[in-house]
Amino acid sequence: TMISHHEPKLAIYDANGPDTREKYGIIPGAKLLTSYRKFDVAKELPAEKDAKLVFYCGNTQCQASHEAAKKAAKAGFTDVAVMSDGIIGWKDSGHSTAKP
Repeated sequence: TMISHHEPKLAIYDANGPDTREKYGIIPGAKLLTSYRKFDVAKELPAEKDAKLVFYCGNTQCQASHEAAKKAAKAGFTDVAVMSDGIIGWKDSGHSTAKP
């Protein structure tokens, strides 16, 4: 029998508010959460619970990405990470951003 290995897809989620996104932009390809605390898991996150999820918000001081990641983990996602440097750290490292 053939064993099929599917590579879990990586999905990046922006947990920032509209003002921060407007000011700093977003990571290209990131999905925008409607709210870091009240987003709809069924609608906004992948169906596969083993998908690799990465959440980010503003910077290391910001807790929104941690809150969003906790919510995903509670919903049964097994591979959840936080990019704690956030969009500000991303820009400071010289990475490009996109318009929200």
